[in-house]
Amino acid sequence: MKAFVLIKVEPGKLRDVLDRISGMRAVSEVYCVTGPDDIIAVLDSEDARGISEVVISGLHGVEGIKATDTRMVVEIP
Repeated sequence: MKAFVLIKVEPGKLRDVLDRISGMRAVSEVYCVTGPDDIIAVLDSEDARGISEVVISGLHGVEGIKATDTRMVVEIP
């Protein structure tokens, strides 16, 4: 399962947040982006529960993250 997590970061905390989340379990890619969000993280896991655990227990505990918006990749039959 793959998910894209859009992350809003407090001013002055971008580098710290990038460094903290880039080494997290299931985080395969991290990008600093322009627009309403500051970071996009790509998560890979065996299932949706693994994605949820990383977002709730991992990302939400990182100082400097103001908000996350998770987009799960789905397959169209």
